[in-house]
Amino acid sequence: MIEIAMVSRKTVYNAINSGRLKYQLVNLDNRQVRMFHEHDVLDAFPKANRTSLDVQALQQEIASLKFALAELQKAVEAMDPSIQVEMIATKPKK
Repeated sequence: MIEIAMVSRKTVYNAINSGRLKYQLVNLDNRQVRMFHEHDVLDAFPKANRTSLDVQALQQEIASLKFALAELQKAVEAMDPSIQVEMIATKPKK
């Protein structure tokens, strides 16, 4: 988050303490962590690195698509275990 906001850790904590940066407490691995919404970070820090946010969103989408692909492969194998299907990425047509 510090890299995206392009500010120091102290500045982030100051924004949290002043109420300028909103967050939600979420339980993760038996501990509470602060989760920030993209729009809240951009509101609190207008000079935030929007490119990093875009890259982060794309990485999350890729992870989601990989998971969906793995689930589809399992479903195909469950329909007919004798068929071994390997799904591969193809380049989009221009």
